[in-house]
Amino acid sequence: MSSLPFNKDVFDDNILDPGRLLPASARTAVHTLANPLEDIQRFLKKDLCVGKLNKIDQYLWLAGLPTPPKPLNYQLATSREIAVDERIDMHMVWEHTRRIHLKPVPRYLLDPEFWEHHLSCKAPCCASPCDRIAQTSQACSKNIRQCALGFLCSYIALIQFESDFAIAREYKLLPNNITWDMWLKLVHQLLKSDAPNPANINSRYFFGELRLSRLNKIYAIRHGSVLSAYQYTYQTYAELFHDYLTPLTAATIYVALVLTAMQVGLATTRLGTNTPFQKVSYGFTVFSILGPLIGIMLLGIMGGLAFTNNMMATWRFKRQKFALYEQLMARNQLP
Repeated sequence: MSSLPFNKDVFDDNILDPGRLLPASARTAVHTLANPLEDIQRFLKKDLCVGKLNKIDQYLWLAGLPTPPKPLNYQLATSREIAVDERIDMHMVWEHTRRIHLKPVPRYLLDPEFWEHHLSCKAPCCASPCDRIAQTSQACSKNIRQCALGFLCSYIALIQFESDFAIAREYKLLPNNITWDMWLKLVHQLLKSDAPNPANINSRYFFGELRLSRLNKIYAIRHGSVLSAYQYTYQTYAELFHDYLTPLTAATIYVALVLTAMQVGLATTRLGTNTPFQKVSYGFTVFSILGPLIGIMLLGIMGGLAFTNNMMATWRFKRQKFALYEQLMARNQLP
C-alpha cells in the first residue's frame, strides 16, 4: 500500500505549494474549529471517508448504477445544476430538482509527497514483511487511501474531455493552477497504476451518481422510521409540506374526476340499475371523503413528529455544547 498512484513529475516546478494543501480550518466531532495540521489523519478521515454510504453498501444499486459517473458535459446537457459541496457523503449525489453535488478536488490529493507521507499505509497489516518488525504502533490508513483513490477515479470519469476540464475550472472543482496538459498526464498515470481496480478503491465508488430520494428511503427503511434519512434537503417545514401535499393534491383531483364519471354513470339506465356498480360507487364515495382527510392528518402527525424530534435534538446539542464551553472557560480561569 506504499506505492504512489502517480509520479512526482506530473506537476512541473512544484506548482502546488505544500504549505497550502490543507484547508484553513477544520471542524471536529464536537463541532469546534481546529487546525487540520494538528491531526492530519483525523482530518483526512472526515474529509474523505464515506462511512454513511458504506453502511448501506448492499443497497446502493437501488440508488444508482454500478458504472463510473457521466462526464461533466453530460451533466449540464441533461439540465443538471452543479452544486459545489465539500461534504464527501454528498459527492455525486443528485436531487429531484436535478441538482448534482460535487466535492472539489482537494489540493493535497494532487501532491505526491502528501500521498507518500499521509496516504501510504505503513501499518503492520499493510507493510511489507521486512518492515513489520519495526512498525507496530501506526494505525492502518488503508480505508482512507481507498477512499482517496476512489475519489480521484470519480474525477477521471467526470473530466474526460477538454470541455469537461473547462466546466471544472468554471465551477472551481480543480485548483486554478492545474492545466489541461497536467490533467492528461495525471489521468494517464492513474490509469497506468491500476488505480481504478476495484481492489484499490472504496466500494462506494463502484457506483457513479446516486439519487438522494432513494438514499433517504433506504435509510428510512433500514432504521424503521420515516424521520430517518440520509440527507434531508428541506430548509423549512413549508418545503416539507409542499413536497408531500403536491402528490396528495394530484390524487384528490383524480378522485374528483372519478366521482364525476361515476355520477354520470349512475344517471344512465344501464349503470343506474347495476347493483355492483352502485356498491363500488358507494364505497368510492366514502373513500373520497375520508381519504384526503386521513392523508392530511398523517401529514400533520409526521410534521409534528419531525418538529418534536428536531427540537429535542437541538436541545440536546445545545446542552452538550454549553457544557463544553463551561469546561473550556473553567480551564482558562485556573491559575
